[in-house]
Amino acid sequence: MKRNIVLVFFIVSISFCLLYAFQKQQKLQEPLEHEVTVELVVVEVFVTDKKGNFVDNLTKDDFEIYEDGKKVEIQYFAVVIPEKEIRKEEAIAEIEEREEPQRPKEMKLVILFDNLNTNRWYLNSQWPQIQEMFKALSGNVEETMIMELNRRSGPRIIQPFTSDQNLLSDVFSRFKVDMWKDFEKEVLKDQRIELSKEAQRPQKDRFIPNPEFIMKALREEEKYFRRQRLADSYSAFLAAVNQIRRFEGIKSVLLVSDGFPLGDREGFVKIFDPFRLFGGKKYFDQREAFDKFLKLINEEKLIFYAFSPGTKSVASREEWSKELFSLEQIAEETGGVYLRGAKKYENFVEVLGRDLTHFYDISYTPPETTRKSGYHRIEVRVKKPGLIVRFKKGYSDFTAEEQERKNDASAFLSPSFFKDIDFSCKTDVVSFGGQHPQFWVRLQIPLDQFREDQAVSPPEKLAMMFGINEWEKRKVHFGEVEIQIKDSLERGANSLYHAFTTSGIKLKPGEYETRVILKHPEDRIGGWEASLKIPDIKKKPPLSI
Repeated sequence: MKRNIVLVFFIVSISFCLLYAFQKQQKLQEPLEHEVTVELVVVEVFVTDKKGNFVDNLTKDDFEIYEDGKKVEIQYFAVVIPEKEIRKEEAIAEIEEREEPQRPKEMKLVILFDNLNTNRWYLNSQWPQIQEMFKALSGNVEETMIMELNRRSGPRIIQPFTSDQNLLSDVFSRFKVDMWKDFEKEVLKDQRIELSKEAQRPQKDRFIPNPEFIMKALREEEKYFRRQRLADSYSAFLAAVNQIRRFEGIKSVLLVSDGFPLGDREGFVKIFDPFRLFGGKKYFDQREAFDKFLKLINEEKLIFYAFSPGTKSVASREEWSKELFSLEQIAEETGGVYLRGAKKYENFVEVLGRDLTHFYDISYTPPETTRKSGYHRIEVRVKKPGLIVRFKKGYSDFTAEEQERKNDASAFLSPSFFKDIDFSCKTDVVSFGGQHPQFWVRLQIPLDQFREDQAVSPPEKLAMMFGINEWEKRKVHFGEVEIQIKDSLERGANSLYHAFTTSGIKLKPGEYETRVILKHPEDRIGGWEASLKIPDIKKKPPLSI
């Protein structure tokens, strides 16, 4: 009996010790942590009274936001106004109530000249007023960038983001433009002269005997140029948006344009879209293309303002056109403003100057229903009556593949602005047996940049894209290969050297823009560009093998 009691006591003692040890281990174990990534949609809201004064006394409860018709929860709310306008007692209360630091509200201004569709005469005649307006607006933002849409090169950055007002003033004073409209007029003028000579010949000697056919040919020629200009406008504008969106902060884009040459709905347009940003479809009817374009440019933290140098008055019906309608739609869909009339420059200084420094910065959680890529409509309601509310009307939720294509397009058009990956490059033209030119590309990639960057994990490989840009001819040549770097990283090598030769490319003699793009799996991009001259291989072969 005693033995049994001792045995029971021994078993109970062991059980108690095991249980105590388990409980102690549980107490020492750190609590489980779950990291959840929540994507927020950012929308800037501009609220004014009927006199155009910004209304700054609204609270979070005064706003309701809907996405695709469903009410969403506001996660972040702040009114952005200059510090000098915040009363002292309000500033103290704001500091006491704030639970977390505000994210920065860096506002940037992009001045975008649409040189495909702008009348040079009006632009030059009003340049002093335009220049004064630009100077006034640049003083209200952290930084300003100047871009143009050019018929030869597509989008072109004239002046990168800078806060140097003297530098901006100098760039404005030296700015020259190459207008597609002028080119179009010159071609049509030459053709009219030739057709006029044709009409003066005797009937039997005419190439086109009926004068009506001559006029019809001229009209068709003009329609062709307009369709071509519209297609180039979409391609260049979308490429510019892809460049602008890569910069941090909220960007207000001031578009200087006479508008897109929209034609009839039944008129089709062929869009130069090498990176399939329009989805890979080549031909669109003009309204379908414009609707698709509006959805693609509706990027987060991107607001468009527009004015036409050619409009003189606000109400004259003869000035209203599909071109001006396009400007109004671009501004309205993105939350901006389109202004016209004789006082548009003074009004822009007032309206855009106010918007650059006064707005509500709101973020919300999208609906919990299964998210689908595509376009999502946004509606912002303010409960107080009698107020004017502006905001972007929606945004495009891109798939990972679509986002990669957008990044590729941006880097390909402006490689020098992508510095996430450091590397050096050298490219030469070679010829194997006098055939089509090939490109010999050599890379040196410093590897310490991947070891020292704690924000991203060292990649096993990099994607490399090599290409040739012939924007004026609506041609882009590019290919992609993978570069393995894992072994070199593990061996402790300082740099990786990589060389390859492209296949033969059918190119005429001349100077070409070459690009090399390196892509990290975690959305890091490095770019390189250079001009390379291809000789006439038959007369003067390059390095031959």
